[in-house]
Amino acid sequence: MLLALIVNGCSSSPTPAYDPSKLDLPPAVEVKLTTIPAEPIAGEPTIIRVAVMDERKPRDGMRIELRNNARETRLYEAEEKVVNGQTFYEIQAVLEQSGENIITYHFNVDHYHLMSSFTIEVKEDGGR
Repeated sequence: MLLALIVNGCSSSPTPAYDPSKLDLPPAVEVKLTTIPAEPIAGEPTIIRVAVMDERKPRDGMRIELRNNARETRLYEAEEKVVNGQTFYEIQAVLEQSGENIITYHFNVDHYHLMSSFTIEVKEDGGR
């Protein structure tokens, strides 16, 4: 009798069909990235600001990653600020190389890790 239960417990059941409508997808969160100054200059301090335009707010803050055209990467913990009811996260950094630089934000919403990258053009320092 015991043997029959073990055999029945190991019997294979049909594998459920793949159903993309049941995938657990991350939520869409709208953000806006700005730099101050609008056209960053190599070697000069730049404020990088990510505004969350959605009612969903990052859990555990936001990290902002900078990658220059030599692929050197720096990761910063962004400071949360609220101005006129708008929540945004910002860092101040020196973008050392002119040319294309990549800014990537990372944050958690619910049980998802969200990230997106933006390419900005950094101007040469001009006077040095």
